[in-house]
Amino acid sequence: MNHSNIENQSRLQQILGGRYGLALTYWTLYILVAALFFTFGSMAVAAAAWTPYLMMLAATVAWTFILLAGIQRAYKGEDPGKALARIAMLFLTLNLTNALATLSFI
Repeated sequence: MNHSNIENQSRLQQILGGRYGLALTYWTLYILVAALFFTFGSMAVAAAAWTPYLMMLAATVAWTFILLAGIQRAYKGEDPGKALARIAMLFLTLNLTNALATLSFI
């Protein structure tokens, strides 16, 4: 891809294309969805809309697995299992913290 095509792409297209590296890509995508979940999940909890909240929670967990699959595919290190385990545990902890934070709007 030449330089002029890269400049014409949106920031999201550049991130998805791997221009910024694996770590920045998966953190950007994770934080984007986590922020959306926190915003809309908090609104659902405040309105006692439990079915949409649970659907968003399930979608967040599914999104985490999609990110982990992408990381596994793109990882070029020596021990991908070890790296994935660490990242998965971190994502799990952050998802749990985010879910508990949204529940504080009860």
